[in-house]
Amino acid sequence: MRATLTLFVVFLILALFLWASLSGALFVFGMLFWLILLIITVIYADVALLYLLGAREVRASDEKVFFEAAAQEAYKLSLSTPRLYFYNGTLERSFVLQKGRTTSLVLSKELLDKCSGPEMRAICFELLLQVKRGMASKRTKAMFLLGLVTWVTHTVVGVLISLIPFKEFRKTINWFLNYLLHPFLSFLFSMILGQRYFKKLERYLADFPLEKEMLDQVGLKLRKPFSYYSIPSRKLMELTSINKSKHFQSILALEFLPHEWDYLFMGEEIKRAE
Repeated sequence: MRATLTLFVVFLILALFLWASLSGALFVFGMLFWLILLIITVIYADVALLYLLGAREVRASDEKVFFEAAAQEAYKLSLSTPRLYFYNGTLERSFVLQKGRTTSLVLSKELLDKCSGPEMRAICFELLLQVKRGMASKRTKAMFLLGLVTWVTHTVVGVLISLIPFKEFRKTINWFLNYLLHPFLSFLFSMILGQRYFKKLERYLADFPLEKEMLDQVGLKLRKPFSYYSIPSRKLMELTSINKSKHFQSILALEFLPHEWDYLFMGEEIKRAE
């Protein structure tokens, strides 16, 4: 509900801003842009997120384990078989996107290469459980809103700093933008969903101890949140990203958003196993 309300407020504010600041042909073009964004939000939010992540559809012949795991867990939860994608990112992440009856599972390439068959089934189960419990649609709306903010910010700032002749100064502004943008996105995400979303997911997973145990095994193989959420690690990644494309920076912004694994994989069971 909060995700839908936030999107409604954002589009209302944008419409009022266009109405108050533009006139004539500029107002028509501004409202046309507003209408296109609204259509994308209502109908194609998942497609837009796949674009922002640079996701590519997985072929059954290339990732047989992923296909079999997704089909098996979807059948177990009485869901339709999802579409499967991978993307090239920095962190080991997995996302579930849902719009209407269409469900997509998106995994980082590093995660696909690292996990075995049982571990892949546990990942697919955790993602599809969010669909089964009616949580995935809210998550998709929140990610789309923040992905849109990231894309618009990078685009507008990129156009403005392109007018600056000094390359080093452009890089400094770009890094400073990321320095301010990422914490702001995390704050918005926590306001829209918050840890309550992750706690609810943890309660649902507790009803499936076998899948939860195997998911914990995945957590033992991945880098821990403190290894990339610490100030030095995170700022180093942000500083490195300024030499890469805006698309890469948008992917990194989505990966830095709070993730359920940051919450689930810091539990007492995993700490004892370590």
